Amino acid sequence: MTFSFHPRAEQELDKAVRYYEECSSGLGLEFAEEVYAAIARIIAYPKAWTRL
Repeated sequence: MTFSFHPRAEQELDKAVRYYEECSSGLGLEFAEEVYAAIARIIAYPKAWTRL
């Protein structure tokens, strides 16, 4: 399974990463890694969460 971001969601993620990086060096990267780890879990276990 693959995924893609809606263009606005991708812009929002980039903005959040920059914000966290400005708060503390490395924090933006750590945040991005957590986002992608969550996406990987969703792909690996798609039935683990309820659908809205």
